[in-house]
Amino acid sequence: MFSSQTAKLIKPKPLPKKGTIAVTAPATTPDASQLNLGVSYLEKLGYSVIVGETCSSTLNYLAGDDELRARELTGFFADPAVDAIFCARGGYGGMHLLPLLDFNVIAKNPKLFIGFSDITSLQWAILAKCNMVTISGGMVASDMGYTDIDPVFESKFWDLLDTGLIDISLPGQHEQPKRYVEGTLLPGTLAVAAKQMASPYFPDLTDRILVFEDVDEPMHKVEGYLRQFALYGAYQKAAGVILGEFSKPKAEANDDVPSLETIFKRVFDAYEFPYATGLNYGHIDAKISLPVGVPVSVSYGPVTTVRSTGSIFEN
Repeated sequence: MFSSQTAKLIKPKPLPKKGTIAVTAPATTPDASQLNLGVSYLEKLGYSVIVGETCSSTLNYLAGDDELRARELTGFFADPAVDAIFCARGGYGGMHLLPLLDFNVIAKNPKLFIGFSDITSLQWAILAKCNMVTISGGMVASDMGYTDIDPVFESKFWDLLDTGLIDISLPGQHEQPKRYVEGTLLPGTLAVAAKQMASPYFPDLTDRILVFEDVDEPMHKVEGYLRQFALYGAYQKAAGVILGEFSKPKAEANDDVPSLETIFKRVFDAYEFPYATGLNYGHIDAKISLPVGVPVSVSYGPVTTVRSTGSIFEN
């Protein structure tokens, strides 16, 4: 496993105008009509799009068997004609691929790899094995597959790909001492990341700025995952945490359910660990996209700011 403090960070090249985007489904098969809309959207922007076999393959709740999905993803990294890899959707199944991927091929062929939700498993593994920057963000069917794409999502997505930088301000959601920290951003879906913990595909958490979101998880599971990170020693190693959207489940396990703020406070205050809430990052239409593995500075306080101290792209 790489150390965030010593390993050279591998960065992709920017996506060229009229470049080639490969679309793959490393987890669950996308809806065909949404996929077609998303592909048409990218083509109208001037990009050439290669749609992978996984996008129309099915095996139970998976986009084809594990070998197909791993082979296609590795192949898109190896293909010099492909400038970027966009995932079609999340779902379930990304972690199945981890023992099957050729991380040497991926590390030698850095390029933009963008996905969200279940794709967290692949992005955290690529960081652990290759120390390579990826983007936790919108997907072709899930976010671009609409006639009326959310304007906030669209603006933030392409701004990140154009500038390679982030500059975010969050209104204070709770009282806490002012603190300034520097580290590397590590966003992802909480439950997916927790399932990968202590495996060879889990990144070093030293000096990370953890960013968590989740969807349809009962409050006791959200607290359980956060405490799982605590037992792992995350809040002694990492530099801070930022919480995105935690969409409420349809049903809770019992009637006496604490608020998210109560959960966050009792988990993080026990470690005097700085945290901020209210980031527009999650399973929502207006999600922002975030880089995985890049250096940032965070000023915690009445207004919390998150700013890049380095680009997502190679110089």
